[in-house]
Amino acid sequence: MHAPAVNPQFLGDEANVGVSSPRFALISAPMARTVSWGGGTEAGPVAILEASPALEIFDDELLQETVRAGIVTRPPLPLEDYDLEGACDQIKKAVARELADGLFPVLLGGEHTVSGPAVAAMRDKYPDLHVVQVDAHLDLRDRYDDTPLSHACVMRRVNDLGVPFSQVGIRSFSAEEWQLVRENNWRPFTMPRIHEQSDWLEQLLGEIRGPVYLTIDVDGLDPAIMPATGTPEPDGLSWRQLTAMIRALAGHEQGLVGMDLVELAPRPGLEHATFTAAKLIYRTLGYVYSRRMRPV
Repeated sequence: MHAPAVNPQFLGDEANVGVSSPRFALISAPMARTVSWGGGTEAGPVAILEASPALEIFDDELLQETVRAGIVTRPPLPLEDYDLEGACDQIKKAVARELADGLFPVLLGGEHTVSGPAVAAMRDKYPDLHVVQVDAHLDLRDRYDDTPLSHACVMRRVNDLGVPFSQVGIRSFSAEEWQLVRENNWRPFTMPRIHEQSDWLEQLLGEIRGPVYLTIDVDGLDPAIMPATGTPEPDGLSWRQLTAMIRALAGHEQGLVGMDLVELAPRPGLEHATFTAAKLIYRTLGYVYSRRMRPV
């Protein structure tokens, strides 16, 4: 058996296609300070990177080799050297560095807390940023387990930044969170709404006025295809629903400008879930490449 690479690269050796100016940068943020119920999200980033060489680099939907856009993988952030606030600051700085170099940042979590500092960095570059959150949960608590930086509070912190957001795949929340939704006249795309309103995707696109940062908590997917997460909820998004949404976002007005994928908790015997997460990332980069980066 081969020993795992110390710092595995997304797509492995096939990422080395000789591109002088890469377009995408993967940043691992293996943080799991505030997880609830099932743990293991700190192992998510490396598991995705280790699974990714099994992907076909020729995309079966887009009929292209997205890797030719140039994809670099950064060493994992040393977040264990910092307290929670310090770790968030390191994530913000890492995302800001990629933006300053003109790259599209792809943040791999870790718990959903990592998305807050990423959004803060994105907003500094894109003042009209809009966040689209894929998630089973609203994540709108003000505090959880006595911290405002819990994974259960991440969208509350995004709201504190003044960044507008849309929430997709929602099917679990507290009474207090729902009261906040009602007070602000927010209209999350809950799974009942998605099932009942065939034009939900058109409605979502109608909410967006600026470039989009996409945050994907893998529990937004149905646990039949994504069981490897700490808080799986039944009746989630299908692969086709999610990829259709991402393709539409990538092609909409100013398109996608950054993303993260969080809350994967690898489990023995559920390797298909890790592979699915890796393919979802590669497919999303393919949509962005098709829209913005392919030669005319």
